[in-house]
Amino acid sequence: MAKLPDTINVKLNVKVDDPVNPKHYSDFGDSSAVIIIRNWNKVRQALGVEPVSFDVGNALKYMQRAGLKPGQAEVQDLKKAIWYLQERVHVLDEREFDPAA
Repeated sequence: MAKLPDTINVKLNVKVDDPVNPKHYSDFGDSSAVIIIRNWNKVRQALGVEPVSFDVGNALKYMQRAGLKPGQAEVQDLKKAIWYLQERVHVLDEREFDPAA
């Protein structure tokens, strides 16, 4: 019987998920939340309107990835989106009473 080598070098073709652009965000290509928000802000700037707030942008991100993040229920992302939108509404409500806010 032939003797097996002490070590075997094996090259695996395994794609590791990119921590900066994970699959649940990168599957959208040119329609990713980041690209949509950037384009949205270009239009808003051209119209002389303030950019999309962090809260609204984050809500969009969570709505887009809802149901796609491994191990996370769709409802969890939708609840996060709602939370961010409620935060934005809160900020806007405060501005109504105090325009300096």
